[in-house]
Amino acid sequence: MSNLEDPNASAASATNKSGFWQSAKRAVIQIEKDFAVSKLAILSVAATLIGAYFQNLSTYNEKVAAQAKDDMTAATQTFADASSALSVSLALQKQLISGYHNAIVTNTDSDGTAFETANAHSIYKSYADTYRNLSENYNLLARKAELYLDWSSNLTRDPATDSAPTTDKIDMSLLNTYRFDCEDNMPSFEKVEPGNKNKDASQLTLTLPNDSKKTLTVDWYSAKHHVLTIETCFEITHEAMIPVRQWASGSTVDQVARTKFINTNFDLFSKRASNQVLRLNAFMSLAMFEIDKIRVKYRPNGYLCSVPIVRSALGKKCTPVRTANS
Repeated sequence: MSNLEDPNASAASATNKSGFWQSAKRAVIQIEKDFAVSKLAILSVAATLIGAYFQNLSTYNEKVAAQAKDDMTAATQTFADASSALSVSLALQKQLISGYHNAIVTNTDSDGTAFETANAHSIYKSYADTYRNLSENYNLLARKAELYLDWSSNLTRDPATDSAPTTDKIDMSLLNTYRFDCEDNMPSFEKVEPGNKNKDASQLTLTLPNDSKKTLTVDWYSAKHHVLTIETCFEITHEAMIPVRQWASGSTVDQVARTKFINTNFDLFSKRASNQVLRLNAFMSLAMFEIDKIRVKYRPNGYLCSVPIVRSALGKKCTPVRTANS
């Protein structure tokens, strides 16, 4: 008898195969559903992160723009305030000295109605007022120059890593102590290349009299140092021009001081007045240079700084304003 296929077995096998494929199909569909949900979640998280990144970038750029505006406003105002205070004081001082010299040459210094004497009387109060104001506020002007010009234009300064408010100890008292010379110690912006054995003229080193181990450095690339050196020479000249001030104020002139002025002081005063003009011009040139550096500091940094990961790789180039936790 031949073996015949059992109809019931064939039907069961077909049913099992159909059930397997149905289960596989349901599994695939479920996987697709789960993957779609996961894909949606991933895309949602990615969109949130991208949105947060660009929102943070936009907020940062707004802060940079605000900081740039504030820095530029403060720098230009400091430049204007310091230049005005110094130039007026120096101009009035020079006018009095020149007027007194002319009055002596024409032998009219004792004539109250003579042109030079009358003119000196008319400007003396202005000179006295500007002298008092500058003497009271020069240190504030110097500190503002340091804060809004020197520090703001320094592309590498990071106050978060500084261990002290400032390491710059220079002031007018020290300049006098270290015998700053108003005739010989003139500003220079001439730097030397690394490895060059020549002296860096932009750094003036003063030695303490009777103690060569103690030195004081004047940095001609510091607006603060310019303000202090100009004020130092202004004060030295003011103290030395006693007969000029007596004459201009209408007081009795000390004849000994008058004779000394005639014999020795005018040439010195004339040279010092010319040097003060050069000092003031050097300060103004440096201030404008530093204001331009502030512009460079906040210059737009290009497309790459808006690209995630690339922005982080470029570092400080993309972040002119550092946050507190960085």
